[in-house]
Amino acid sequence: MTKKWGKVMLIIGIFLVVSGGAWWWVNRGEAPSTKRVAGTYQTPTLFVHGFGGGYGSEKDMINDLSKHPGYRQVLRYTVTNTGQLSVSGSWSPSVRHPLIAVVFSSGRPDATTLTKILKQLKKRYGIQDFNAVGHSAGSAAWADWAVTKDKKGEPTLQRLITIAGPFNGFPGMPGMNSGQDIRLASDGRPSVMSDRYKPMYENRRNFPKTAAVLNLFGNLGKGSDGRVPVNSARSLRYIVAGRAKSYTEREITNSKAQHSKLHEHNPLVNRYLYEFLSTGKITN
Repeated sequence: MTKKWGKVMLIIGIFLVVSGGAWWWVNRGEAPSTKRVAGTYQTPTLFVHGFGGGYGSEKDMINDLSKHPGYRQVLRYTVTNTGQLSVSGSWSPSVRHPLIAVVFSSGRPDATTLTKILKQLKKRYGIQDFNAVGHSAGSAAWADWAVTKDKKGEPTLQRLITIAGPFNGFPGMPGMNSGQDIRLASDGRPSVMSDRYKPMYENRRNFPKTAAVLNLFGNLGKGSDGRVPVNSARSLRYIVAGRAKSYTEREITNSKAQHSKLHEHNPLVNRYLYEFLSTGKITN
């Protein structure tokens, strides 16, 4: 009886080893790894969601871009509520247009954490340049980062795409004007500068001269995307004027001009993203 059970256990053991080995062989290329592979890494594009958002606010844009040759998500940074960084994914130097999702567990994007991520990317992967995309508060976080003085140890910003950025206030934001009564002068100067906007204005000289900027915003017909006033979003122009390599803005007025719908499989926004990230320009 003992010998019989011994044979049974031996057979079971062999089966587990073989099946486990087979599983590893089939899935060996799918296991996420952030280990650096030898080679020259291409310029990545980092996505940052808005206030209260998360990966769901980025994945549609990333997935739609990934339908184009060479575009693929390689990493996902998760920022814990205490500011710690967690990284997952696999990045090969062969990816021509690597995409990186940045997710704040708190739902509150901030420039200080973006600095930490950029320094880590440059140190680990040796990247010299990067592109950035932000929606709503993610746009504001990128703008805050862009006007910081000390960028030592960080890659250089080449292309910045802001979507529905509340740069100069929006209704319901404590300690700020609503952004609804802003008028813009011919040079883009806003008639009112919110508490949120003033520091960016005062530090605008630090904005990277290497960066081409595309500013997208929605208008449902009453000067707002339902959340962010158009002229609050357009106030970005005065921050980057005379500094950015180029500045282009486009107003979205179609059926997907609402604040959140701007990042949800939005064909027009997706076209702008692809064209601008690929060439630094848009066709119309």
